[in-house]
Formats: sequence, C-alpha cells, structure tokens
Amino acid sequence: FLVCTKPYGKARLGCICSMSPSLASQLSCAIACLLLLPTIKGWMEEGYTDGIDNSRYLYWQDEPTANDEIEAKKGAEDIKCIVCEVILGDLLSKLGALTDEDTILTLLEGEASETEIQAAIQQRNKNLVSFARGQKGCNRHFKDSFLRLGWDVEGCKIDPPPDAEGKIPDVPPFKQVYGLCTKENQPVQNETKMATYSLRMEAMYWACQLTIGQHSESLAKFLAKGIKNYPAPEGYAPIVKAACKQKAKCQQIKFQGSYYDREKAVERRYFAQQQDVLESVKASEKQRKREAKKEAKRAKQAAKKVGKGKKADVHAEAVKDKKEL
Repeated sequence: FLVCTKPYGKARLGCICSMSPSLASQLSCAIACLLLLPTIKGWMEEGYTDGIDNSRYLYWQDEPTANDEIEAKKGAEDIKCIVCEVILGDLLSKLGALTDEDTILTLLEGEASETEIQAAIQQRNKNLVSFARGQKGCNRHFKDSFLRLGWDVEGCKIDPPPDAEGKIPDVPPFKQVYGLCTKENQPVQNETKMATYSLRMEAMYWACQLTIGQHSESLAKFLAKGIKNYPAPEGYAPIVKAACKQKAKCQQIKFQGSYYDREKAVERRYFAQQQDVLESVKASEKQRKREAKKEAKRAKQAAKKVGKGKKADVHAEAVKDKKEL
C-alpha cells in the first residue's frame, strides 16, 4: 500500500492506496492521493518546515504565529539570569588549560559539529542539513548546556520585588503576575522533543541569545581577565553570576515592562473582566424583565379572550332562553 500524509494545522491528513497488480492503477491512486491533500505554502519545498527556523527545529508542537517571537522574548526575561548562569557555568567547565579571550569566545560561539553535518548530508535531506549546520551558539547551548543538564521551565507565579526589610510582600489575587520559572532535576527530553518547536523552547533559546549570544565578546573579555582568580571549575559560580549581570545584562527588561507595569496590567484586566461580567448580568436582567413583561402581556391578552368568550356564551344562553319563552 502507499500512504500519503501531510501536516495541516495541528492535525495530519492523509490517504491510503491499496496495492494493485496494475502499475497504472497504482500511479493513478498516488496522483489522486497527492491531489487530495490540501495545498499549503511550503509543502514539498526543500528546506522548509512549516515556517519554523530550521537551524533550531525540525518539527513543531504549537503552530507558529506572527506574535511568537515577542511572546517568547517576554517569557525569556523572567528566566534569562538563571539560564545564562547555568549555560555559562557548563561551558566554562569545559575549558582546558587555555583561558584566554579567544578561547573563551570560541567556546561561547560554539561551532557546528562537522560530524553531524556530514551525517545529515549522507541522508540527502536539506532540512536535516540546515538543522545540523545551525547547531551552534545558543541554538546548541540551550539544549546541550541547559535542557540536557536536567533543567526546564514552567509557568508560575512571579513574586514582587522584596521590600525594604527584604521580605516578599503579599499580593492579592487580582494583582498576581504570572510568567516563567526555571526548574531543575527534570527528566532529559529525547531528541525529537529537543528538535520540536514550541513557545517554551523559544523562551529558553531567547534567554540564552539575549544574554550570551548578544554579548559574547564582552563576556569573553570579562571572563578572560577575572577567571584566573577563581579555582576551576567548581569555584566559577561568583564570576559567572557577575558576568551574566554586568556583561550579559540579564536583568535588563526590554519587552514586557517592570514587575509593577505587569501588575498594573493584570489589575486592569481583572477589573475589565469584572466590568464585562457586571454588564453581562445587567443585560441578562434586562432581558429577563423584558421577557417577563411580554409574558404578562400575553397572559393578559389570553385572559381577555377568555373573558370575551364567556360573555359571548352568556349572551347566547340569554338569547336561547328568550326564544324558549
């Protein structure tokens, strides 16, 4: 049999052609099968995987949209300090005797594996080749030096900044800010999941790219000057933390505003929803009153008809009695 399948949205369409002794029948069936599948931009084009970046992914879990990048960057701003520290710490643990600026920069830029590229070329698949060639820098780091170390991210409540006494203030539910948090000691994902596009994966990528990726040169210079003062690699944590904050600018906010901006936005949404509910209740009550009024009117009209009918009956009875007399 011949199976033809095509991803379409979040579903997969397809058809099956049974084997036939006639070659002409098999060809006709195959052509009909392909014509049956909806035409989608990029289908059967080499090097195209439904609009996602082939240098990072081969598949998608959530269908990509135009707003994905900005949403992923917003999520990245919640986690980029920890992601930067974890990735940078893992990369520095691989340093040998050489700790000069060029060596560190080469490590941060992370070249693609020639072995992986050649293996992809052998399979004659342009998507795989693009993917293998793209596995460098943060395209590789967020998988190899974060996810493969048992780290991941999840949705969570975001705490407000501590007060003057260092305590986290209580937040009423209608002001609660939600975002992304990192978590460790998680099961390591398989290769398919590592190569599958989702907003969660993109948030981790951008957490790396907005820090290590965009500031690799200044990071390399800073680390080359200071790393000799720390025992390798167990004692790198202080300089890694300083590098992520000072040089990778992991605390810088560009895409989603400060905590208090987000808190105000949450509060506005809450009261807007409450107002919508109130308006809906008012509209329902008005509708109920209108219906009750109509029902009362219908009942009155029905009673009137019944009254007229009774009067007619009485009149008819009186006429009948008169005739009998």
